[in-house]
Amino acid sequence: MEISSLFSAKAVAQADPQVADRALARLGITREALADPASTVDVSQHHALFGALAEPERPDIGIHMRTSASMRCEDFGTLGLTMRSAPDLRGALTRLDRYVRLFNRYSVFALSDFGSEWWWTNSRGADSDGARLSHEAGLGTFLTLWRDANGEDLTPARVQFMHQPVGSLAPLEALFRCPVTFGAEIDAIVLRSEDLDRPNRVGDRHIWEFLRGHLEESIAGTEEDHLDRDVLVYVADTLSEGVPRLEDVSRHLGIGSRTLQRRLSDLGHNYQSLVDEARREVALRLVAEGRQSLVEVAFLTGFAEQSSFTRAFRRWSGTTPRKYRETSSRMPAGVLGQATLAGQRLRA
Repeated sequence: MEISSLFSAKAVAQADPQVADRALARLGITREALADPASTVDVSQHHALFGALAEPERPDIGIHMRTSASMRCEDFGTLGLTMRSAPDLRGALTRLDRYVRLFNRYSVFALSDFGSEWWWTNSRGADSDGARLSHEAGLGTFLTLWRDANGEDLTPARVQFMHQPVGSLAPLEALFRCPVTFGAEIDAIVLRSEDLDRPNRVGDRHIWEFLRGHLEESIAGTEEDHLDRDVLVYVADTLSEGVPRLEDVSRHLGIGSRTLQRRLSDLGHNYQSLVDEARREVALRLVAEGRQSLVEVAFLTGFAEQSSFTRAFRRWSGTTPRKYRETSSRMPAGVLGQATLAGQRLRA
């Protein structure tokens, strides 16, 4: 699983040169490779690099936040131009979870509407300090890019992470400028609803729409790109009859089971993670719509126990099904329509 070398290159640029040279040599990465904007780095190498660069700074680790602060929209080509040209922050975030895959196929980002708040989440867990620092830098990068497009005074309501702190909180609080908490159900930047309507500094709707079309062409150019979405749609459509077997999905798609598993792995997924994502999308929609009881929603999304469904729903949304339904019931119809497609990924 690989990500753009841009992220590693930016981290190296913020490190002590001798520390960086030793880390790169140990990991078999050259500065020349990182300098190529079209190159990629294995995500495990990127995490190991972050860990090695941060080690001499303990306990006041700041390299990940310095890396985030160094990012600019122009570093991300058409994606960055699309964010800057969007008429407002809401436009800049529209389908960003999809477009960011041009640079990062490892993390699983989504935008979810909770009425008075919007959550930009990363549901990929971290299993090392390097990965945890990388996840913190990832959310820091998004906020830096949004500020580049929207204004330096943009401040989230809060930021939360699933893991426990790796180092001092001071560098994170200095960049995010809001409360930062740990041990949460999901990584998230929490924005106030009114923040999404802030106009971008150089927004231009015509340029934005043109660039979005270009990004769609870039993403839709390969068959592999839509394979995971095809699996999501099929699983979501058949959940009411039970979670389909991998063999059933591969037969529906006309692909051998082993080939399907391999191609999903190349995209940074496995079948179970996509089943979980399909359950998430269906559960959010059904709970928000309110036509079925919560017991029925649990059954329709393949859970035998209500308690298991509730735990999964908290992991997906940060709240209980009942509270999510109560919040959704107070939303205007138009807003509810957006909330029931949280992440907007199933039928994109």
